[in-house]
Amino acid sequence: LIPITNLENIMNKLVYSLVFVSFLACACSSDPANYPVAGGVLLDGNSVGNKDDAVIRFESTDRKGNTSESFVVDGKYLAKLTEGNYKVSLTWSKKTGKILKSKIAGPGQESEEIIQMIPVKYGAQSDLKVDISAKNLRHDFDLKSK
Repeated sequence: LIPITNLENIMNKLVYSLVFVSFLACACSSDPANYPVAGGVLLDGNSVGNKDDAVIRFESTDRKGNTSESFVVDGKYLAKLTEGNYKVSLTWSKKTGKILKSKIAGPGQESEEIIQMIPVKYGAQSDLKVDISAKNLRHDFDLKSK
């Protein structure tokens, strides 16, 4: 027979071992790592974006990655992505200062004209692609309007 005090010590060690193993199992989960992906965006040699008017979107094409959007400010962006292949699309909406009048009369029916600065070919129908991996985290885009 094992004395009670030794049995308690054995049980305590067993419980602590199980807790430790459970902690390791959680810490080593199979969730993919998010990496900071950074880069620059130029349109005809000029920096894209001012505060929150330009957006870059990464959409997984291989179902391994996630989808992420980030603002482009003064030509720079930072996004969190998992490893995988992505389609990249961009938008940049800019106010022109021109006031548009609505066909419906009444107060508050006027709005400022907003135009899309990035050509449609880099928008929703974009064919820009990138591969994200732990060794490939910087991606720059030099877009042309024509």
